[in-house]
Amino acid sequence: MKVLAIGASRNIGYFASQNLLRAGNTVVFQLRNLSAFDNDVEMQSYVKSGMVKLVKGDALVEDDVRTAWNAANADGVPVDTVLLTVGGTPKFTLSEGFVINPPNLCSSALLNLLSVIPHDIPTQPKIVAVTSNGVTAESHKGIPCLAKGFYALITVPHADKLGMEKVIHWSAGWSEDSWKDGEPEPHILPLGWEERLGGKRGWLKSIVVVRPAILTDGEAAGKYKVGEDLDGLWTVSRKDVAHFISNDALENWEKWEGKTVAVGY
Repeated sequence: MKVLAIGASRNIGYFASQNLLRAGNTVVFQLRNLSAFDNDVEMQSYVKSGMVKLVKGDALVEDDVRTAWNAANADGVPVDTVLLTVGGTPKFTLSEGFVINPPNLCSSALLNLLSVIPHDIPTQPKIVAVTSNGVTAESHKGIPCLAKGFYALITVPHADKLGMEKVIHWSAGWSEDSWKDGEPEPHILPLGWEERLGGKRGWLKSIVVVRPAILTDGEAAGKYKVGEDLDGLWTVSRKDVAHFISNDALENWEKWEGKTVAVGY
């Protein structure tokens, strides 16, 4: 398997890529800073062996994403999997709770990716995109009552994740009746974003949306719940989310393809 990993210098994307490399796959990382793995002994071994390729670029710049896509396919072996795990470091404000900069970080990265991937290639790559549990009104209903106070503090990052889900929902041609969250604000998805993607819904053939519960930096527990309609999820380790991606979602693609999957304890 050849993987293009965007937003994977750390956290979920890094751990998932690490798992995939240990299983013998190759990974092309798009990195804003090519020195991100300089002190990473394991990753350096994969770089030296040719299993890892590093491409400089910013997920917020469409031309950079195009460069990464072209570089990943330059050897004639097509990319068959894309991990999109872009995320910022939230800052707390008294007025808005936790905020990210820019506020459309993840939705912009997704739009750039889907603008770059050719829509007419014979076999589209599998795409794994990470959003968040509770991002839609329906999934928010299943959050434990005591956790909703925290979720009230992350409405700004969740607006960005909701933008991602709107783009995916439209691109994949999922039932319009199943989208009940309205249109994201223009500062999240600019007017006319559909035209960037060819103006025709339903072209995206192969994607899984992963919705983690509140993320922690703990070690992998190895036991987590996963499913489309899960209530009562509290937290989940980033390493367990990565495990689901690398060891379940990608290994059992027919089971999860076209679904939004919650992961947590």
